[in-house]
Amino acid sequence: MKNGGFTLEELGRNLVDLAMTEDVIRRRATALLPVARREERELKVLGKVSRLAMDFHAGDPAVTRGTSGAFDVAIPYALTVRVETEGEAEATVHQLTATVALRITPRPCAPLGIFLDIAEPAADSVLFADPPVSTRDYLRGRLEEEVRRELLRLVRARLADSHAERIVDLEGPLVRALGLDLDARDARDAPPPSRLRGAGVQPSGAAVRRGAPSSEPDAQLRLFGNTMPIQVWTARPDGQLNFVNKTVLDYFDRTEAQILGEGWLAMLHPDDVPRTVATWTRSLETGQPYETEFRLLRASDQTYREHVVSALPQRDAAGNIVLWIGGTTDVAELRRAEAALRQSEARYRLFAEASNEGIWFWNIREDTTEWSDRMLAIIGVRREAWGGTFMSFFERVHPDDRSALQAALKAHLEERRPFEAELRIQHENGEYRAIFTRGMAEWDERGVPFQMAGGATDITEQKRHQAMLQERREIIERQQEAIRALSTPIIEVWKGVLTMPVLGVLDEQRSQQMMEVLLEAVARTRCRHAIIDLTGVSALDAATADHVLQLIDAVAMLGAQGIVVGIRPEVAQTVVSLGLDLSNIKTLSNLREGLRFAMQSSGVTVERRRRRKARREDADDAPAPLSERGG
Repeated sequence: MKNGGFTLEELGRNLVDLAMTEDVIRRRATALLPVARREERELKVLGKVSRLAMDFHAGDPAVTRGTSGAFDVAIPYALTVRVETEGEAEATVHQLTATVALRITPRPCAPLGIFLDIAEPAADSVLFADPPVSTRDYLRGRLEEEVRRELLRLVRARLADSHAERIVDLEGPLVRALGLDLDARDARDAPPPSRLRGAGVQPSGAAVRRGAPSSEPDAQLRLFGNTMPIQVWTARPDGQLNFVNKTVLDYFDRTEAQILGEGWLAMLHPDDVPRTVATWTRSLETGQPYETEFRLLRASDQTYREHVVSALPQRDAAGNIVLWIGGTTDVAELRRAEAALRQSEARYRLFAEASNEGIWFWNIREDTTEWSDRMLAIIGVRREAWGGTFMSFFERVHPDDRSALQAALKAHLEERRPFEAELRIQHENGEYRAIFTRGMAEWDERGVPFQMAGGATDITEQKRHQAMLQERREIIERQQEAIRALSTPIIEVWKGVLTMPVLGVLDEQRSQQMMEVLLEAVARTRCRHAIIDLTGVSALDAATADHVLQLIDAVAMLGAQGIVVGIRPEVAQTVVSLGLDLSNIKTLSNLREGLRFAMQSSGVTVERRRRRKARREDADDAPAPLSERGG
């Protein structure tokens, strides 16, 4: 309609504004996304298999009118997640609250109607309510990720099947609004089908040119170019610049007249002029897109900076190039950042190789892992054969080490304790290699861990050396024990009588050892006398003498009498000079006297035994009877 009326495009836009209210969008969103169902799936958490049962219940959508006629729709979901984990007797139940955020843009369509264009829901369109601090743990984070994936899958599948349901028919409401009887309407009064189909089909803002296209930029292109933050320019078919935007003029501090045509060549680095002109000429001759890099002089600091340039030809209906539209971007900072990143990566790679440490990275949300070449070499697996998940690593861990690894990871992810573990991991050839690993996770703003990185060192040879050293240490300890036993021998010379001969220097350490050995023997044999033979001791100090006195007192406390024999003159002189009181200790000259004293104290008659021995000796010396003598 013209002459004061609406065009079909204007009519379509007005109908959208009138018909599409927040209430209509809310009802449509409720009908389109009735995601209220139960889903079950498996989840592997730190090497344990869990079965999830998820119940989704959708609430009433909240709708707000956004910019450009779009509507922001937030659909709340209450979720109950039941987790049954292997090895655990009781299941756990988690209550989650999520919101699916959608943007719905009504667009005119033919026949007369409106299509609800719903943007593809991304991962960040599913938002979870902040949980209490006590539940911000690793398991909840994994549950949220699984619920997010499941919600996105359900919503995307529903939208893919609801294309026809997203069309709102406006013909009926429009006819009723105009007061027309749809059934009695004459077919001749119906608008031409071509006219109805054309409503809204032509894209808004599209410039439809009549006649031969011009090679000069129009006002709309100039306005658009001057709003761009990058350097925008156009050129005629012969390559002469005929427009540059304000960003170009500000960057080079030149006027448009100084740059147009071939004036831009004055800003090129002299070394880049031949190559740049050759590349530009080749694009002009072949009509191929123009792409190259060169250095341009920036006016603010008079430095040449790297730029990336690209341009596309615009053609008329006959295929002739009528205009080139291009853009130039200063990438000097990007190049420096890339160079710094490459240098940093090279240094890090050199450090990793020099330290012989494997590097690993774990994306907790996606459950994917990345291992360095050294890390793969530790277990002898090729990169293409590596599973790239936490389970592919966990299944190689020795079964006896898995519980400790799970506990260490859980403590780090949930309580933020330092993570370090020593474990055995299976090599490709079947043997287990001992590794030591440590790492650190990163938590999001809600306190849920989302990634973790660390390093690992092969300590197999170190463990072997430690085992060898431990074995040798045990041998040495056994040898020392044997030496101690030899240096403090305990001899049971008679029933109920023990003797301990002491040889060499009697220092404090050896005195302590004597006490331990003798007291243990006295308690074990329940002897009545313990003889300490100092015949082989040539010197002792005050501390050692005090140890001997303490030893005698300790033996007495166990019910035995301590006897000291064999004190040499020089030792006796030392005892006297030290002023030690030995009046309460039985001292005898030698071991024989000590043994005789012990035997007499035990009631054994030594003289009788001597007489019997003497009679036997006399009988042996007496002459044989005549009957036994030879002829």
